Amino acid sequence: MSSEQKFLVKYGIHNFVSYTENRGKFTFFICQNEREGMISHAKMLIQGGYGEATDIRLT
Repeated sequence: MSSEQKFLVKYGIHNFVSYTENRGKFTFFICQNEREGMISHAKMLIQGGYGEATDIRLT
């Protein structure tokens, strides 16, 4: 399990967040069907762990 997968599982967002890596840069995808509060929470966790400039998209 990659450190990114461990991160998603650790914070309980693995069921609605996925990611890809391209040349060392990560893009996280959040399911837009999730509640707005959970989407905001996931965004804050990802930005806290991977930086403000991390690409986060709703799918």
